[in-house]
Amino acid sequence: MQHHAYLFEGPLSNLAGLVEDARTRFTFTGHGNPEVRVVREETFGIAEARSLRQAAALKSATGRALFVVGVSAMTTEAQQALLKLFEEPQRGTIFVLLAPHGMVIPTLRSRMLPYPKVGLTKSNFVTAQAKKFLKSPQAARSAEITKLLKDDEALRERVSAFLDALEAELYTRLAKEGGRVQEGLEDIAKIRGYTNDRAPSYKMLLEHLAVTLPQISAETQEKS
Repeated sequence: MQHHAYLFEGPLSNLAGLVEDARTRFTFTGHGNPEVRVVREETFGIAEARSLRQAAALKSATGRALFVVGVSAMTTEAQQALLKLFEEPQRGTIFVLLAPHGMVIPTLRSRMLPYPKVGLTKSNFVTAQAKKFLKSPQAARSAEITKLLKDDEALRERVSAFLDALEAELYTRLAKEGGRVQEGLEDIAKIRGYTNDRAPSYKMLLEHLAVTLPQISAETQEKS
């Protein structure tokens, strides 16, 4: 019998891979499946906790629902507000929480099982895009942005996955290259916040990153 709540500890950049794994693991097939709800928040507070409880109280046509919640930060008050929801959810509802290591308080952690360890990887195409972007000069980066934004379908999700891939690439170089990579990661976090606006200018936001993110040499990438 399946449990109803799971915890996966790691960076928010793992969210896309975790969603895909959870769809398969819990047999919620098909993209655009209304039974699958993905929540992504840089900071998950009491308002977000209430919104999640309200969404979880709604019954789907099949009586099943999967909520995958990814956060970079989560207030203690929000976690306390989720205690009963994670302990006694509606029948057929599964929660998967992605949070940084050590962030979840013991009382909420006790309501969840550790998510089975899996290798969460992004699509090879998005990863390749991010690597090419980081090793390119500014002019070439602008051309990559044009390609990324060419198709309007699922644009928000595509930009989000691209930011995740940029972040993941820079994280692998943080210990070795320090300051400039740390500044790049902070810049990506700021830009990600702006992408949640009602009508964000993705081109303007990504062009900002084209200027500010450090250029990683092909030689450095091959050695890492």
